[in-house]
Amino acid sequence: MNISKPIEINYKWDLENFIKAFENAYNYEYKNSIRRYIGWLFIAMAQFGVVAALKGGSIGLLLLSTILIFYWYVAKKYLLKKRALKSFNNSQLKNSIIKLIASADGIEQNSNLISWDRINGIVSVNDDILLYINNKPYYIPSLAFDSLESRVEFKSLAKSKGKLYD
Repeated sequence: MNISKPIEINYKWDLENFIKAFENAYNYEYKNSIRRYIGWLFIAMAQFGVVAALKGGSIGLLLLSTILIFYWYVAKKYLLKKRALKSFNNSQLKNSIIKLIASADGIEQNSNLISWDRINGIVSVNDDILLYINNKPYYIPSLAFDSLESRVEFKSLAKSKGKLYD
């Protein structure tokens, strides 16, 4: 694919975008990870522990199994989000304007070019984009593009480079 002009991507890295980024990355990572299946095994074992505890009258096993299930379904995401929010609040990028330029050569930010070879992949999630560099997700909200055409052009460029995964 040959694009005539570079694609500009501009957005503010604020708390709202951070929370969207966290939710999208968390959901995508766990839906497409072996950890999801390991977690199911973990929960199944904990639930068998609850059944065994109820049949055998073992309060200790019942309490342990209940804590494990609570951790898996509630506390795990809460603790990760709390740690991520602390990191965001201490970040130098907090409330800064992010400007990227995508071209056939790569993606440029502040005169630093990231070639397409260094990009692990680009994933479209709920109209937003997760850009993976060194297996770390970087969030690009759908409103960062000037128009729907520029977002489609960006996805086409990524697809032509073999980096778009939907």
